[in-house]
Amino acid sequence: MLVQSIFCSLEAIHPSAYEAFQASRDLKDIVKRCSNLGKKGISQKELAVKANLMTPVLPMLAMACKDLNEPFKRYPKGFYVEIKYDGERVQIHKRDREFSYFSRSLKPVMPHKVAHFKDYIPKAFPFGNDLILDCEILLVDNDGKPLPFGTLGAHKKTAFKDATVCLFVFDCLQFNDENLMQKPLIERRKILEENMKPIKNHIIFSELKEIDSRKKFQAIVKSVIDQGLEGLVIKSKDGVYEPGKRHWLKLKKDYLKDARGKGMADSADLVVLGGYYGTGRKGGFMSVFLMGCYNPRTEKWCTVTKVPGGDDDTLKSLQKSLKMIKISKDPSLVPDWLNINKALIPDFVSEDPKESPVWEISGAEFSKAEIHTAGGISIRFPRVSRVRTEKDWKTATNLNELKDLFEASKEKSELIGLRTGASSDDDDGEDGSKDNIYKSSLSGSSSSGESLKKKATEHEKTVTKKMKPSQDSSKSAKSKHDIKKEESEDISPPPKKEKN
Repeated sequence: MLVQSIFCSLEAIHPSAYEAFQASRDLKDIVKRCSNLGKKGISQKELAVKANLMTPVLPMLAMACKDLNEPFKRYPKGFYVEIKYDGERVQIHKRDREFSYFSRSLKPVMPHKVAHFKDYIPKAFPFGNDLILDCEILLVDNDGKPLPFGTLGAHKKTAFKDATVCLFVFDCLQFNDENLMQKPLIERRKILEENMKPIKNHIIFSELKEIDSRKKFQAIVKSVIDQGLEGLVIKSKDGVYEPGKRHWLKLKKDYLKDARGKGMADSADLVVLGGYYGTGRKGGFMSVFLMGCYNPRTEKWCTVTKVPGGDDDTLKSLQKSLKMIKISKDPSLVPDWLNINKALIPDFVSEDPKESPVWEISGAEFSKAEIHTAGGISIRFPRVSRVRTEKDWKTATNLNELKDLFEASKEKSELIGLRTGASSDDDDGEDGSKDNIYKSSLSGSSSSGESLKKKATEHEKTVTKKMKPSQDSSKSAKSKHDIKKEESEDISPPPKKEKN
C-alpha cells in the first residue's frame, strides 16, 4: 500500500517522477527536482534517473527467456550474454574511503562476506573516488573456480579455508561525479573496463560475450549446460540501467525443452523416506520431505534430496496419508534400512519405504552433494513434478539408474528450437500451485516397521509429543534449495505496465 501511495503521488507530480525515485530512493529530492522543472535554466535532464551515493538502488532484474529466438527479437540492435553466477547479488557504494554494501533486497550485507573488499577496491579502481557497482560475490578456490551456492555463510567458509570471497563486477552505475545509468550498457561496460584493474581471486570482471549470430548463441548455451553452470543473463547492448525493471532475460536449463518437446530439466522418480518439521507458521507438522532411492547391492535406501511439500491443504493431507514413525532426529532410532548422514536425520521416517509413495522430483540439474548417500548425487532446486501413483519402489529410480541419469544429463544439449517450460515470472524454489499434484490419494498400507514403531513409542515418553515452533526453528536443518529464490516478484509499480 505504501508503494502504491508513493507511486500515485509522484505520478500526479510528473510522469517520470516514480522512475527517478526508484533510482535515488530520496522522496524529498524528487519532489524538489520536479518543482524546479520549467523554471528558467532548469531542463528535463534534472529529472533524469540517477542514484544517490550511499543509498541503495533497486536492482535491474531479468525475466525468463521463452526460447532461443526471443533475444534476437527483443534486442534487434544486438546483445550480450553473461554467465549467471550462483552467488549473492551485491551493490557496492564507495565515497572516498567510506563503503556501503547492499543486498538484492536493499539490506546491508553481512560484514564477514564483504569487509575485506575495502582493501582491494581502491587498488582495483585507482582513479575511482566515488563508485556504485553492481556485482555478484562468490567463494572461489585457489584456481578461481566458484564454489557451490551457500558456502558464503560464516559456518560454511570454515570448510573452505583456502578459498576467498571474490567480487564479480558486471555493471557500473556511477563513476566519480558521472551518472552512468542513462548510458547504454556498451558504454557502461567500456567505462568499467577502462577504469578497473582486476585482482585475481578478489575482484574480477563478469564473463560477458557479444552475440553476433544464432550459431554462436546456441554454442554458448550448449557449453553452459554441458558445464553444469546455472545459466545465462542476456542484456541489450544499448539498454540503459532501469531500477526494478525486468528488461534483461535469464536463460536456464530447466526453462528449456529439447527438439522433441521434452523438458531439459533433470528428474528422477524417488521414494519418500522421511519428513521434517516446518518452521514459523508451518511449525508443528511435516512440511519438508526426504527423498531417496534403493541400492540393490547393499539392499539399503540412500538419500538424494529434500523437497518442500506444497501448500497448506496439501501438507494437511500428507500428515494423514503418509505412514511415518517419529524419531525426533535421534541417531539411535534410525532404521537399519536407511543409509543417511547424521546431519540429515529427519524428525520422521517411513514405516516401510517399500510402501511409500513415489514422487517425480525435477530440478535445474543433477548435482554433487557429498552429504547425500546416493553416490553424492543430488538435485539442484528440487520440486515435485507429479505423484507417480502407477509406480512403486520396484519401478522407481534405483541407485544404478540414478547414476545413469546423472551421466546422461551431461549430454542433454539438443538446443535447436528450444522453448521454455516456465512463465516469465517463474521462480526457483517450492511449488505452491493451487492445483497441487498431491491432491490424489496417497494412502498406503504398511507391511513392516512394527519393531521400529514399538521402539519409537517407548522413546516418545521422553520427548515432547509436539515440537514447538521455536524448537523447530533451531533444530530444523533447512537446505539451500528450500531457501533460495532467484528473481522474485517484480519491484516495478503495479499500476503501470511497461512496454518491452
